[in-house]
Amino acid sequence: MKGLYFPSLPVELIELISSFLDNDLVALRLVCRELQRKTFHHFAQRFFSSIKTDLSGDSLRRIDALSQNIALRPYVNGLAFMLQNGVGRGLVWDRHPWGPISAPLEVEAIRSLRDNLIQNLTNCRSFFIFCRYPEGHPDMNHVTITDAVAVFFALVVDARLPVTSFHLIYANKYSRTLIMDMRRLPKLLYRQPEFKLVWGNLQKLSLEQYLTLDNFGFLLELVLSAPNLQTLLLNLGSHDLAAEFMHELAESASFSQLRELALFRTSMRGPDLHKLLGNIRPNLTSLTLYHVSLAPGSDWAPFLEELSQGFLALQSISLYYLWASTPVKDLLTFPDIPKTPSLCTSKGQHLNIFYSEDIKTPTVLGVEYSGSKMSHVLSLLQKTERPCSQMEQFTPM
Repeated sequence: MKGLYFPSLPVELIELISSFLDNDLVALRLVCRELQRKTFHHFAQRFFSSIKTDLSGDSLRRIDALSQNIALRPYVNGLAFMLQNGVGRGLVWDRHPWGPISAPLEVEAIRSLRDNLIQNLTNCRSFFIFCRYPEGHPDMNHVTITDAVAVFFALVVDARLPVTSFHLIYANKYSRTLIMDMRRLPKLLYRQPEFKLVWGNLQKLSLEQYLTLDNFGFLLELVLSAPNLQTLLLNLGSHDLAAEFMHELAESASFSQLRELALFRTSMRGPDLHKLLGNIRPNLTSLTLYHVSLAPGSDWAPFLEELSQGFLALQSISLYYLWASTPVKDLLTFPDIPKTPSLCTSKGQHLNIFYSEDIKTPTVLGVEYSGSKMSHVLSLLQKTERPCSQMEQFTPM
């Protein structure tokens, strides 16, 4: 009999209980209409905040049906283009002789998606494009995930959609960056006034892709055409071309509003790192550097010293697998960090230390920290050593 009182509990308590349920949430909603009503907000947030498409006719019809649901559609905040069993099945796509799909908005299902984003899915302004395995060089008769990138840009530019978040992720489960098929993208897209209008709204941008001469200009313009960015994540591959990319970025970008910067698996020169961070010093709250290599002639010491003195807004850092090339290429380590165990237990502090797997001589290869003692941690990071000439695995403490 006590179970009969459960549906009469306040909405706040039922939502709290629902937050601990996974697949059982659906079963709970089947108990009675009262529980359906009281769990609707949590249910809609969990299952409909982000929707997916592979540009197939079936997936676009599901999105169209969802967009007609007045109760659910306000919860949709993101749209992900996912490569599953192929892209664009069930639709007829025409292609220019030189590569890109011609007039994608002449496809009725794409026009419907555009109209739904304008009229019904008005909170959906975050977009994700994922490619998890190499596209290779398939026949142009097939639609690929790079074609989906072209369709996305055609759609948002035509709709003048105020995109706030865009994530272009070409990486597999091992975080190895992959490469777009640039033949399939329209040339000089970023020179269109309509594109600049749309991209000027962008606040969050993630680009994970192996940098090549073909995609260099396209990826660079995606960053430079977003003057209002607050969050930027780049994963470009640790090679000389990535260093050139970072040089162009440091020279050309202003980033007056950037608060979060994350660089993964990339290479750059010391002066470029100094200039890039100098541009974002006043507002930077979070900095992540993972697997970043400094070009020959550069060293981490000036950067760590500068970081400890002038970045007053900084609240969170993640520094690991930092490679220095002076005098020889070695992995940076932080011997003083383990000497401050109080940081692990102090209220409001969060500290993760990453060690090598060498049990006899454990070496600190990286650190994650957030808290009020940032200046103290940064001063500890200035004491560095470079005993690791070979890449080692690490495990979190």
